[in-house]
Amino acid sequence: MSSGWSVREEHDRAGTDRRNELLAAARGAFEDLGYGATTIAQITDRAGVSRATFYVYFASKNEVFAVLAREVRDRFEKAQDVSDLAAEDVPSVLRHTIATTLAVTAEHLALMTVLDHQALADPEIKRMWGGIRHESVLRTARYLERQAAAGRIQPAASAEALALMGAGMNDRCAPLVADGSMRAEDAVAEMHAIWMACLRR
Repeated sequence: MSSGWSVREEHDRAGTDRRNELLAAARGAFEDLGYGATTIAQITDRAGVSRATFYVYFASKNEVFAVLAREVRDRFEKAQDVSDLAAEDVPSVLRHTIATTLAVTAEHLALMTVLDHQALADPEIKRMWGGIRHESVLRTARYLERQAAAGRIQPAASAEALALMGAGMNDRCAPLVADGSMRAEDAVAEMHAIWMACLRR
């Protein structure tokens, strides 16, 4: 005879695909309509489920939006993970992370645009999304600080200023890569050249 726990565990396993379907539907709605115009009904219509099913997985539209934002955060964390690389090989580390973060930005460009826009009007989303953006910059800055302390680079400006520059280049190149105006490898090469010029190795 099944216990309540095992029944619940079976439900959780069965619900994984459904939750992902809801997230995909929500992302599509937010990207097409913007945050303000998206409703739970539109999300459930796209997912082909009932409103009650939505509430099994998410408490509100804001919650599903936050989950999507955290997914973007997780992708950036993974893109900036250099644990498998030789940290002292600064040119290789930078080329790798430029390429991976550019790919993540191009892939999530529409959702990030919605997040940026909504952050202007919603203090809660501004704190959350602003924090995610800042974390990405700080990861780069901390890496530069470690390499400068080891004498491997001589940064032309503060580590955080250079990290902000890198994030800005990434944000400007990603739309060009996404719409085919610029090849990803060309964008990476140009950004890498600028980075190396700023580090005076």
